[in-house]
Amino acid sequence: MIKTDKRIYFLSLILILSALAVMITGCSSSTNSDMVSMYELQKTAIASDDTLPEMQTVNSSAENAGDLFTYISDVSYDKVEGYFLAYSSKGLADEIAVVCVRDASDAEEMVKSLKAHVDSRVKMYSTYDPSQVDRASSALVFSEGRYAILIISDKQDAVKSAILEQIK
Repeated sequence: MIKTDKRIYFLSLILILSALAVMITGCSSSTNSDMVSMYELQKTAIASDDTLPEMQTVNSSAENAGDLFTYISDVSYDKVEGYFLAYSSKGLADEIAVVCVRDASDAEEMVKSLKAHVDSRVKMYSTYDPSQVDRASSALVFSEGRYAILIISDKQDAVKSAILEQIK
């Protein structure tokens, strides 16, 4: 009878520890689970504007994602949970970027950084291709929750709506 009581106690202890392990694991991944698929978001954003030229894309799943990220932002890549960037392969101003930061309090810092990126693009186009300056100057840069978004396209409202529909 004593052996049975010890077995029940031991099994109960194992079950409790297992339940705690599941709860801890579940909590630690909760930040990642609410980020939308950057690949799907990228496809949706690009498809929402049928006037876009051929677009090249990079995203946070690339082997050198941190290095590639420095093209659009100087914010520490440690603050980024995921991102994508789509840009014109023809050298035009068209560009769509979405960055999901790990902490919503970093979203405004990311917006400022994306605005600085737009400013550098405007300066570059002023000497490289002046016909693109107005397009780059009219970029939409904003945040929604943990997402910072940059849109330079002829159908910015359509792209914005498509992105917001996916991330809300």
